[in-house]
Amino acid sequence: MTIQTLSDPSVSTERRRKPRREIAPSTPFVRVSMGMMNRMVGVADATVILGVAMTFHYLDIAGPPPLSIWQTVIAGLVGAVVFGASLATWGGYRVERYRGVRNQAIDVIVGVALAALANRAVVWAFEPTVLTANLWLSLWLLAVLLGLGAGRLACARVVNALWTRGSLRRRVAVVGATLMAGDLIRRIRREEWHRDLELVGLFDDRAPGVAGTVEDLRRLAQTRRVDLIVLALPWSRSEDIFALGDRLQWISADVVAPLERPGFLSRSSALTEVAGIPALQLTRHPFRGTQGLVKQAQDYVVAACAIILTAPLMAVAATALALSGGGPVLFRQDRIGFNGRPFSIYKLRTMTVDATDDGAGGQVRGNPRVTKIGALLRRTSIDELPQLLNVLKGEMSIVGPRPHVAGMRIGSDPYAEAVRTYAARHQIKPGITGWAQINGMRGGIDTLEKAERGVELDLDYMRNWSLQLDLSIMVRTVTRHLVGPEVF
Repeated sequence: MTIQTLSDPSVSTERRRKPRREIAPSTPFVRVSMGMMNRMVGVADATVILGVAMTFHYLDIAGPPPLSIWQTVIAGLVGAVVFGASLATWGGYRVERYRGVRNQAIDVIVGVALAALANRAVVWAFEPTVLTANLWLSLWLLAVLLGLGAGRLACARVVNALWTRGSLRRRVAVVGATLMAGDLIRRIRREEWHRDLELVGLFDDRAPGVAGTVEDLRRLAQTRRVDLIVLALPWSRSEDIFALGDRLQWISADVVAPLERPGFLSRSSALTEVAGIPALQLTRHPFRGTQGLVKQAQDYVVAACAIILTAPLMAVAATALALSGGGPVLFRQDRIGFNGRPFSIYKLRTMTVDATDDGAGGQVRGNPRVTKIGALLRRTSIDELPQLLNVLKGEMSIVGPRPHVAGMRIGSDPYAEAVRTYAARHQIKPGITGWAQINGMRGGIDTLEKAERGVELDLDYMRNWSLQLDLSIMVRTVTRHLVGPEVF
């Protein structure tokens, strides 16, 4: 059996190398997906239809508007809804439809015709005499057609460019040098699947020289996008499958295991396909497509506003630290972030400098190294404000699991070994605050029970994320959890 290795130039793979941390790119948090493209095209279509209606009303195109502003808005919204629903009915919002001019022209013309009928019904209900204003209605319809046509031409260019660059292909890592893996790799290379899937490489600790190791895959995921991990092992090795799943928790990617005979799972919602091969979906990466875009936009907006509002407070605190001496104003420490990638976290210094303290023991109540000014900064959470810079750099989120140092210990055991699901926290960006922090996990984690509870809350947040939940956590953090005896 011939299987492409990690260094095989005949497939799209990443060569083994240990990237230099200071120049290696980070894995993108927001990933362009087909679902995201479909939603963005739908929003663009609705914006064009409603925008044309508002333009006609305010610019008096083709004479004074025969409808009031609210009637115009309602008519435009009805047209946008009918147009979008019509295209969704026959699959008009699918990436493959955007690539060709002919398909898009048919979608736009038929959709506009149906929307125009609904629109005229609404106009007639408001003001029947408007239907006699043929010039006004005709120019409105023509403007909608031209606007949607121009938007779809731009969409076709964008989609083709993304497809050419491979941004819309799912990047697949195959784990396990087996006959099943060989069959999967051959399928991915076929033209019918190659446009949708891109092979990252083959990984197996038991096949040196044939494949990279699982550790290679973990390092690769810190600097390159990995969308899908296929555990290509027979289910007779189920223990190995789940052991690999535990080892790969660090990576924000979908994880599947192929099924030779789906059997009673054939109608299960957990069943998916990879290059035509049925597979069981073991995990899904969080913040898929549009969710990731919304999450990142929220982070940048909130962080930028918060820095502007708190800049005077940070300046006063920094001045007090500088005058007190005892070390630098800004404290930096390596923490583990998204996909297990290390980054330097920023805080205002609250303790005297000790080069031998690596932070693996966590925070300790009553630490004699905490200065008087530092104690005040900690009690008021002012020392955490520089992490807003980490958010703007894309290393952290406003809300997420708190980042820990590498080798963080619970007692004498590493956190990652003491709590089996700990590594899954790294599938999203760490946060300044989080669901765990507002539920009693603020401060030191000194027992196994507290460590398990903290991980459980972090994973619960990842499973149930919503914009409303993030806003609720932010409000509760500011109003209840910035100051208190649990902060030390």
